[in-house]
Amino acid sequence: MLSLGMSGCGDPSPTRLVFSLNTASVGASSLPVPASGVHAMTDPAGPPEIMSSDGMRFALNEVRMEVADIRVELGEGMRCGDLSDPLPQGTGCEQPEGPPATLTLAGPFSIDLSTGKAWKGGELRLPPGTYRRVSFVLGEGGFSARTLALDGQSWNMTIFLSGGTVMGFESPHDVRLEEGGLLHVTFVHSQWLTDLPLGACYRNGNLSRVGSEMVLDNATGACEGALEKARDAIRTRGRVSVRSP
Repeated sequence: MLSLGMSGCGDPSPTRLVFSLNTASVGASSLPVPASGVHAMTDPAGPPEIMSSDGMRFALNEVRMEVADIRVELGEGMRCGDLSDPLPQGTGCEQPEGPPATLTLAGPFSIDLSTGKAWKGGELRLPPGTYRRVSFVLGEGGFSARTLALDGQSWNMTIFLSGGTVMGFESPHDVRLEEGGLLHVTFVHSQWLTDLPLGACYRNGNLSRVGSEMVLDNATGACEGALEKARDAIRTRGRVSVRSP
């Protein structure tokens, strides 16, 4: 099985699509973020965290998703015929009468978003080109973020999105992916709970627990609809960028 890690010593780095949280290191050292929109990936100091609007903190112990189908829209003016031939194995291209042309990758792919690595489905290889949007459908395993409350708490919380959920992120402008570079789909996890005052809701009895698990789907008061708000943040708060080789 292939992984999303770097190729062996002396081999050229493949041109790839990666999915991760915005703290994940994907085979790259820390770099500044230039104005061009090229995104630098840095090593996290520890487990990534998420925080509610009133400061309740959670460590993201595990964030994984299974993706059944991926569609990558080519940038303005690009057609399937402009891409390298042959395309990477497992990658197709659909050319409608009007724009945009779209690359397709058929899964399932299972991805650890904390590291950007896949343990099922192999590398997500792309040809060099100009891209803007990445859309995908969650597979049977869905999306799960398993957290542990910090600040002296002894309970956890899981946010789950079911299989069949359609998601998509895009860059505000076309981005150029060079040979050996990365097209990076980033989940901005720091914004997942920013609309929810979970600390106050817990103290006021608007959130319940089952054993050691905080339950969001029956929240009341200021946290009514908390689970759907968190899911909506996961679905919508992301970006697409590139890293040059």
